[in-house]
Amino acid sequence: MIMKNDVKWDAVTDVVVLGSGGAALTTAILAHDQGAEVVIFEKSDQIGGTTAFSGGIPWIPNNRYMRELGLEDSHEEAKMYITKLTHGKEPDPELIDVYIENGAKMIDYLHEHTPVRFAVPKGYGDYYANLPGGKKEGRSLDPLPFPLNDLGEWSERIRRNPIFPPLTLEEGGAADPGDIDFTIVATRMENNITTMGRALAGSLFKAVLDRGIQTLTSTPGKELVMNDEGAVIGIRAEKEDGADIFIGARKGVMIASGGFEWNKELVRSFLKGAITHPQSPSHNEGDGLIMAMEAGAALANMSEAWWSPAFVDPTIEYEGKVYNQIDSQARTMANSILVNKHGKRFVNEGSTYMDLPKSFYTYDQNSQSLPNESGVWMIFDQKLKDRALIVTMAPGENAPDWVAQANSIRELAEKIGVEPDQLEATVERFNKHAVHHEDPDFNRGTLHFENFATRFQGREAMIGPIEKGPFYALPVHAGSLGTNGGPRINAHGQVISLRGEVIPGLYAAGNAAMGILGGAYPGAGGTIGPALTFGYLAGMHIGSAPARTISSEEIVLA
Repeated sequence: MIMKNDVKWDAVTDVVVLGSGGAALTTAILAHDQGAEVVIFEKSDQIGGTTAFSGGIPWIPNNRYMRELGLEDSHEEAKMYITKLTHGKEPDPELIDVYIENGAKMIDYLHEHTPVRFAVPKGYGDYYANLPGGKKEGRSLDPLPFPLNDLGEWSERIRRNPIFPPLTLEEGGAADPGDIDFTIVATRMENNITTMGRALAGSLFKAVLDRGIQTLTSTPGKELVMNDEGAVIGIRAEKEDGADIFIGARKGVMIASGGFEWNKELVRSFLKGAITHPQSPSHNEGDGLIMAMEAGAALANMSEAWWSPAFVDPTIEYEGKVYNQIDSQARTMANSILVNKHGKRFVNEGSTYMDLPKSFYTYDQNSQSLPNESGVWMIFDQKLKDRALIVTMAPGENAPDWVAQANSIRELAEKIGVEPDQLEATVERFNKHAVHHEDPDFNRGTLHFENFATRFQGREAMIGPIEKGPFYALPVHAGSLGTNGGPRINAHGQVISLRGEVIPGLYAAGNAAMGILGGAYPGAGGTIGPALTFGYLAGMHIGSAPARTISSEEIVLA
């Protein structure tokens, strides 16, 4: 409900940015560089948001780093590839062109005006590189290592992922485990040098500090302040002690405060199924979405998220909660399958982490149920355990107590509460074909992603029987790297109202805005690429916007 209130400003600036992830920091940098005074408000006591928590990889077609290596790409190829994946479900088709055209410009700007640097990780390509327009290398960019000590007193305030070692994507995730040089890890830890999402967030924040942009942590934005003409002219934030603070914004407010995956009510209201194990910082509770809705924003892409199967080692905690770990690539390897609570396979286990969880929400018309929504298990044998890192279990280690294990499939089924006859039948059928490296039921071994995930070692690496005991079972949960629905935006990142008009002074980007790719995820960085690009576009627009005269009279609090 909109009410008129007299507001006495505690401070007035040109631009208020809510959040401190990639979209937020890029907006702040670009707005400042257009001559605007900027203040950043961050809900948590750490900087970097979901970006710092992630791999930090942006997916950007035709970027400078590709060109430097002689890797060819074009606008036309990128659009062909993206639209093959979106199936016409993207919220605004014109924004795909905007993204492709300006993503490379954004990378150029950050390279030329900030400490942000990337490299092309060798062999790391699009997840569907076999499709028309797909590329086997170059569009996913790897942040270069960054020395956090360059941030001075902020050096320990950049959010960390509790299990990522200080290795680049090429050094770690894209490399054969036997090729990893762990002396690099020790050296970097000793010298406070970081990689991946933390490196991207740290280098962007260094650019913020270099510009003298004020950043307030533990100060969440709570409400937007609007004038009688419907323009956003400031915010009400909440200080750490709970007191209100009103900040006027002469040019506008950017909402880049993350998604709503930790808000159970919003998840229940908008998504097609539950997110039982979010894989992002727990501050992503949809604050920005709520503020935008109160201001009359139109919404788009609200049923979608950055889906990802979640695995849990209950001994690892993060900020007081058990840490929900990002996908285990062991599920794509031979000697393993996924089954539902009935002991039946239901998916190609080698699907991308974005695609696989969509099968969790398949409706069974015969039983009027969602048989895959909960009670999903990864079943594997000793062969796989002996050669692969599975969640946090290294080869050669004894299985911990939180992993179910047994000397037979029947005994394993009894331990995990799955019907023994059915699980035995499922494994028997799978093994019958797996000994020939075939899967007539779900076509395992045919996807580019699973070939890529198993380092192109052939079908033998992707399909093999589950036959050597002991046998193991790990629960697989419905996870999400974040949501990607939110306020509808235009090419400048401006928020659009329910009437289809721009809400003056209001911008959104990243997971706090609608996902411009709909339900598609073209490759590693399909989240961060658009986030940085629309932060860049919004920063230029809001920074160069005319400043409004703000008074304390006739203020509308939305």
